[in-house]
Amino acid sequence: MKKLLLFIFIIPLVVAAQKPIKPSMPKAEKALRAGDFAEAKAIIDATVASEKYSGNAKAWYLKGLIYAGIDTTSNESAKSLIADPFPEAKAAFEKAYSLDKDKGSYVNGPNGFPLLTDQVNAYMAQKYFDKGLKAYQDNKDYAEAFKQVERTLYFVPKDTSILLNAGLFFAPSADEHQKSIDYLQRYIDAGGTSTDAYTMIFSAYRDQIKDNEKALAAVKAGMKAFPKNKEFPKYELDMFIRMGKLQEAKAAMERQAASDPNDHETRYFLGVINQQLGNNDEARKWYDEAVKLDPKYFEPRLAIAELVYFDAKKVKAEMNQLGITADDKKKRFELDKQLVENLKKALPYWEACEKISPDDEKVLDNLYSIYSDLDMQAQVTRIEKKMKALGLY
Repeated sequence: MKKLLLFIFIIPLVVAAQKPIKPSMPKAEKALRAGDFAEAKAIIDATVASEKYSGNAKAWYLKGLIYAGIDTTSNESAKSLIADPFPEAKAAFEKAYSLDKDKGSYVNGPNGFPLLTDQVNAYMAQKYFDKGLKAYQDNKDYAEAFKQVERTLYFVPKDTSILLNAGLFFAPSADEHQKSIDYLQRYIDAGGTSTDAYTMIFSAYRDQIKDNEKALAAVKAGMKAFPKNKEFPKYELDMFIRMGKLQEAKAAMERQAASDPNDHETRYFLGVINQQLGNNDEARKWYDEAVKLDPKYFEPRLAIAELVYFDAKKVKAEMNQLGITADDKKKRFELDKQLVENLKKALPYWEACEKISPDDEKVLDNLYSIYSDLDMQAQVTRIEKKMKALGLY
């Protein structure tokens, strides 16, 4: 009798537990506000599945909010309700928009007033961005961080701050270089004005995707947008040289030099280009102009020193080819006088380089060689000590 009585009391409990959940937007919304995601999910799933609410925009919007809430909550028990809530949330939002695309508000705020969709989107975007930032900074999980930032952009697709961060940091860190370009282009198209966007697009095409034509196009776009930027012409020059377009590089640098009579760097680059084209006299002219504008500019001084030293190296190489015949000895004597003359001519240029960059290995190597050839033993000893101290000897 006791067992039967117990069974009678259990039956109603079992029946009550299996009672189907009734569709109700108010109850789903109430559960969401209370943070009861399990109940909210169960009610909203039943609601949108019902014939009455299947075509109701607010019902689907609520489902999107509930699933996005599960996705961004810190409540660990709620996270176990569904493995990846975002696709369901996105699909629900899209369904709501398709049913009533012009609706400015689908739900009310706690005060009972309509909550604008833009406000909801800004709130959800912040929640997803916080997740992405945590993954990026704390966990160093760059793939996860990028995924969360992409979800952020679902809610605020034209937010220039998020687009810039996605393109500059999150996408490259996740090795998503084409997406980095895409997001930065969206940033530019949305009115973004950071030069870093153009630089990153250029860099991604040049170094990661290895598309020289697009890299060149990117830097040209940067030059057009920021005509006073002094870095972009250098990138353009880099691409011209990389692509073997030296004449184009020369023309571009000449235009830059003409537009700014005080631009010492452009004049140095013109020297480099002309030297590569075999125009050493023209190269020397541009190097001299660069040094005149900036006497402490090391690179053109080094280039001039090498040009002047080249004559001495030619003579020395010719001497090394001579044999031991009487004619060879006579020839060597004549060449030795030329060598000494050329070495003395080159020496001041290398000593000027040492004053600007006293620890430069190339400068010290060449000074050591010149001092040795000129039998300037005290200076040879000085250079030896310096090179030993620097670990170069």
